[in-house]
Amino acid sequence: MAENANILLTEENGILTVKMGAPKNNLMTSAFHVEFEEVMDQVMARAEKGGIRGMIICGGRHFSVGADVAALTERLGQCDYDEATGDLPEDHKAEKRHFTFLRELPFPVVAAVTGFCIGSGSEIALNCHYRVVEKGARIGQPESTFGILPGLGGIARTIELCGMQTAYELVMTGKLISSEEACEYGWGDVLTDKKQGLPTAYALIDFIEKQGIFDPAKYRSYIADYTTRYCKS
Repeated sequence: MAENANILLTEENGILTVKMGAPKNNLMTSAFHVEFEEVMDQVMARAEKGGIRGMIICGGRHFSVGADVAALTERLGQCDYDEATGDLPEDHKAEKRHFTFLRELPFPVVAAVTGFCIGSGSEIALNCHYRVVEKGARIGQPESTFGILPGLGGIARTIELCGMQTAYELVMTGKLISSEEACEYGWGDVLTDKKQGLPTAYALIDFIEKQGIFDPAKYRSYIADYTTRYCKS
């Protein structure tokens, strides 16, 4: 459908795929964020036309190593936060919207998580309805180690998925966790062998389609049915 320097959006058999392929293991530079927002605008437009069964977001060897710290620090320094009103900068609100709208889409959005999935990259995965996590992945929100906090929906979403106590520990320590721990904590939904993330994501979308019209508000029930049927230990 559309190709940028760092991100490829395709559609096949009713499934959108967002393939992130930026240099340095999908380091999220300012240019990356601009392209990501452009692609998400295209996703919004395509969703309005209907006929989409699901969407998968993936990387390559690594999902994403997160934000370029130097670029992030520069952007933060340019933010004009109004302490009197508490209003956030318009640029930040637009950027956050391009992350959090994912879980409002009328079809299942699945992150196929490989390798490192940290920082802002982790927030992309968190804002999807589901996370299929390959063994060997490393996941975390290390922003606190740089003196900042996740600002693109990551905190609220981690609380929703993992509970307050676990979310507090993950966000405030900034530690990285294994793929197994991620699924144990509720961050991940399905644990797969390496190179099985994408096939599993497709299978999950096919399964959900057979349940009828997807309701984002009931996203937990679909994955509960799927894991009960296919992920018995």
